[in-house]
Amino acid sequence: MKYLQQFIQVGLVALLCASLAIGQEYVDHKIPPGYEPEQGPDEKGLWMEVDEYEKAIQHSALLVTDPEINNYVGSIVCRVAAEYCEDFRVYVIRNPGFNASMTATGSMQIWTGLLLRARSSDEVAAVIGHEIAHYTRLHMLERLRGLKKGMAAGTLLDLGIAIFSGVSIPVGQTAALLSALSFSREQESEADFLGARLIAEAAYDPHAAYLVWEGLIAEEASAAVKRREPGLFSKTHPDAEDRAAELKTWIEAKYGPGDAEASSNNEHIKMLEEHYLFLMEDQLDTNRFGRTEELLQRHSAMGIDPSLVRFFYGEMFRQRGKEGDDERAMVAYLHSIEGGSAPSLTYKNLGYLYLKAHKMPEAQLNFRRYLEADPKASDRAMIEFYLEEET
Repeated sequence: MKYLQQFIQVGLVALLCASLAIGQEYVDHKIPPGYEPEQGPDEKGLWMEVDEYEKAIQHSALLVTDPEINNYVGSIVCRVAAEYCEDFRVYVIRNPGFNASMTATGSMQIWTGLLLRARSSDEVAAVIGHEIAHYTRLHMLERLRGLKKGMAAGTLLDLGIAIFSGVSIPVGQTAALLSALSFSREQESEADFLGARLIAEAAYDPHAAYLVWEGLIAEEASAAVKRREPGLFSKTHPDAEDRAAELKTWIEAKYGPGDAEASSNNEHIKMLEEHYLFLMEDQLDTNRFGRTEELLQRHSAMGIDPSLVRFFYGEMFRQRGKEGDDERAMVAYLHSIEGGSAPSLTYKNLGYLYLKAHKMPEAQLNFRRYLEADPKASDRAMIEFYLEEET
């Protein structure tokens, strides 16, 4: 009887897992390409707010206009979206947090913090596939239609601008915003599984759908950051551990075990290296040094140019300012220079550290190297002032 009970239990578990897999297998788009949401009389104001929100993005100083970054992100969106590509307007937003979102009318926002945290193009595609699935399953449309019942006119625009810009908003409005952005567990599950299928169909590694979650979990669990407020994506996409586990089980059953060599990270690393100073600058300015160090460790493991990574270790130590950090920053800057492709700022900031340590000859040597590396430096006059000082 004992073995019979165990057999029945195992069978029931297997049946449950099979039912889950079969159910997710048939999660599909609800709308065709070219879909436009109906705008009834009671919804016109809501759609006007959505349009105003998109116009605010288009004119925002936080909108990233660099063509290489936009082409990189846009190509991934169109590859995953396939026949839906023409329905979307993609905006890369300068914000160091990890987030992506879409409006019900087809505008997609990708934060630069997502690009920094993704370890491959596959992981960028995984987040994009998730958001596209929300859109084609009409999840955002359902949320917006529910939103108009409980929020005052103009609230969506105000909160939308606050979220993509990172502007502080009152606690009550923050709670309302997070509530408005939160999908149901069923909706999130649908987006997880349909998104994984979309990236697989686009010839991206479907395993990235859970690997990107595991990366976020590792960041949140880091001893150095666990006392910090969770990121926005974690707040609006809860149950990360459970969802990653469910996705991993389903994806391995459908597509086989993961292959670390399959990830298409070369293109992603190239994009990061070419724009690393720009992308990391905002992360450093958050003064969340635990998260910054977690990112630098990740980038080092990914194979990002060591000169770039060591430069930002130096920047992190220099700005953190704990006891011994000046010395740590010096060592990091020197390692960056040894790598052969240190940014010109490495020499200037190293020079200032030597100046602070009352080592004028070393400071002037690095100031000269800085001007040699950047002859048109905007602060040339100030640097030349130090070069004229007697040693």
